[in-house]
Formats: sequence, C-alpha cells, structure tokens
Amino acid sequence: MFDRRLLQNFDWALLGATLAICLLGVVAIHSASKGYPGESNYWIKQVSWIGLGLGLMFVLLLVDFRTIGRFSYVLHLAATASLVFLLLHSSPDLGGKVNRWFKVGSLTIQPSEFVKFTTIMAIAFYFRDSRRVGNLGIKGVVFPLLLVLVPFVLIVKQPDLGTAMMLLMIFFPMIIMAGLRTRIILFLAVAGVVGVITLILAFETGYYRLDTEVARRLSRERAPVELVDRVKILKGNWYFLRNSMFTDVFGDPDLAVDNPAAEIMEEEAFTPYISSALRPYQQRRILTFLNPSKDPLGAGYHVIQSKIAIGSGNFWGKGFGESTQGALNFLPARHTDFLFSIYAEEWGFVGSFLLIGLFLFVIQRCLSIILQTRDRFSAFLTMGITAIFASQVLINLGMVVGLLPVVGVPLPFFSYGGSSMITMMASLALILNIRMRRFLWA
Repeated sequence: MFDRRLLQNFDWALLGATLAICLLGVVAIHSASKGYPGESNYWIKQVSWIGLGLGLMFVLLLVDFRTIGRFSYVLHLAATASLVFLLLHSSPDLGGKVNRWFKVGSLTIQPSEFVKFTTIMAIAFYFRDSRRVGNLGIKGVVFPLLLVLVPFVLIVKQPDLGTAMMLLMIFFPMIIMAGLRTRIILFLAVAGVVGVITLILAFETGYYRLDTEVARRLSRERAPVELVDRVKILKGNWYFLRNSMFTDVFGDPDLAVDNPAAEIMEEEAFTPYISSALRPYQQRRILTFLNPSKDPLGAGYHVIQSKIAIGSGNFWGKGFGESTQGALNFLPARHTDFLFSIYAEEWGFVGSFLLIGLFLFVIQRCLSIILQTRDRFSAFLTMGITAIFASQVLINLGMVVGLLPVVGVPLPFFSYGGSSMITMMASLALILNIRMRRFLWA
C-alpha cells in the first residue's frame, strides 16, 4: 500500500527550483540557436531530454535508494567498461582525435557523464560499511582512489580533461567527509598550492624555438623580408635565453629593443617546459587563460567574446532574442558550455542574479538534506551529488567570465546536452529519494 508520508516528505521546492533552471535553459537555447540551419530545433531536443530525465526520475523514486545502492559497483564497472570500449571504437563522424561520444543513429551519447554518477554511488557504497570512517588514513583511501583513477585515466585519454577533473572534485569532499586525518588534509592542501604554483611557473618558464610558425607569423605581420628569410634559415634552432635568439636573428640584441618583429618572435617562439605533458589545445587554453589577449582570434576567442556578451547585457539585458554575440555567430558553443553568456546578454544582471540564486538554492537544499540523513550511504551519496552540482556551477561560471581556463564543463540542468541532463536528473532523483524516505529512520 502507498505510504502518504512519501509525498509529505518530498522536497517540492527542490524539484521546482530545478525545473525553473531547466525552463530558463530551454528559453536560452531557443534564443541562442534560432536562425541557424540544423540548430533551430535544439530547444525541442532539450525539452525531450528533460522529459526523459523526469521519466527516469519517476522510476528511480519508486525504488528505495538502498536497493539501487546495491548495484553501485556493477553500474560503475559497466560505465567504466563503456569508456574502454569507446577508446577502442572511435566515432569517425565526430572526428578521430576527440573521442568522447558513442553515435547511435542521430543521437550522441557521452559515457563520461554517466561515470560521474556511478563514481559517486560506488564511493558512497564503499563507505557505507567501512570501519575506517571517522579516522581515515592512507589505507582507507586506496580503494576509493582506484574507483576514481581508472575512469580518470580513461577520460583523459579521450581527451576530456574537464570531465576528468570533475571526478577529483567528487572524490575530495567525500573522503574529507569520511574523516580523513587532519595531517593528510593539510598535506593535500599544501601539495595543491605547490602544484598550482608549479604549473603556473612551468607555463611562464621555457625555451625559445624558431620554426615555420614563427616565420609565417612574421610574414603575416609584414615584417621585413630579410628578417623572415633569416628566421627560415635558423629554423629548428632553440635557445635558453631570449637574447641568444635575438643575437642570431638580428646580429645585435640591442636591435630587438622596441622592435615589433622581436615581440612577435618572442611570443611565437616561446615554448613552455611543460608543453610535452599536455596536448597543444590544452596548452593554448591555459596560456590564454593566463593572458587571453595573447591569441584573441584563436584559443582566447571564446573567453573574450563571452566577456563581451556578459558585459553588454548591463542591468536589464537586451531582451529575448536580441543577443548580438549569438545572432552574429561571434560566440562559439553558445548553446552548450557558453550558454550562460547568451543568457546574461539577453537578461542582464537581473536575469543572471535570478539564475545564480536558483543554483544556490538547489545547492543549499541539497546540503540541508545531508544533515537530515541518518545512514552513511545516503549521507555520502548526497555529499557526492551536491559536490558535482556545486563544482560544475562554479567551474562553468568561472570559465565564461575568464576566471578559470576553458575546460568544457556544462552548466547543470541549463546547458544543452542529453547525457548531462539525464545524469543530472538521475542524481537529483536519488537526493529526492533520500529526502522522501527519511521518516523510515525516525
């Protein structure tokens, strides 16, 4: 027989706020994609994904979350296996270099989105009965770390560094909640700060290498022909010191002072020491994050156009369908990762404040449910899901305003994408499931 207490404990406010975010997303996608062949029906597809996600949510709400939890390891193994299969069978239609999707007819499925969901479930299930919770040391972290590292490596191979980093954003809050020892937390914090500083220094220090690209850039900027020819002759030479390069090219390094051609050479020939560890597009993204104006028509283009869109929205915005950055095709990925930029341009500060307020409400509501849980599995599950919601919001918003590198993380429930929408809806369903069954432990 149906227990009415399930409805009495259902968090209608959380569901309502989430659906409001979905609605704003559909409106923004409709505006961002209209007028472009093949893109005008994206908002209809998004509505379909939302409907499918709500259907899956209804099914998951019918089943006790503890029953679903028993399949955590199986689901995580299946999701990880799909990543292995994806690496072995690329999708030619989507390009051979970036291999993140399965293509099924006209649909594309991104398995890494589902891995985030199963990783949370697997870690929560591990800590459910772990005796180490409350005094978690290195040994207690090994198995959860393996649950994260295996898909992490497979996702980096695709390559998709943004989604891979999200797995770490899930992992750390959950092990801290498990009672990770203070000295280990301090060590990780110090290591993280040192790592960030080292990364920045690694991109700021390097050597200079003359190649064809340097000559082409000089030629495009109409540098003297004899200078371009000299660079071509020295092609392949590399230097630890800038002045050594200028001596070879100009004969006297003093001739490079206040010389526009020398500035171009210095910028184009510079190669960070860390370049061998990252793919070229990843290097460009980080370098343009540190200095977007370095490549305004290349890797820095997204961020610069995004800032223009957000800034031009002013207080009230330009109005629905009046986005110039979207309508004139200045902003790439305008219906996915940079959808917030179009939304902010059309609805201004007021609309942005409303959307961010809804996200904060959803996150706060999820955090409050953590405090209401009375068993480990539900507490860790809610923490992991809340961490993924909060992390994606922070990273996406930081990315579109230029505070973080462009890593391709969508705004949950808002950006276009079927795999992301279904995964987010399933995650929300588990939180609602936990909330509506809390009376079982009263």
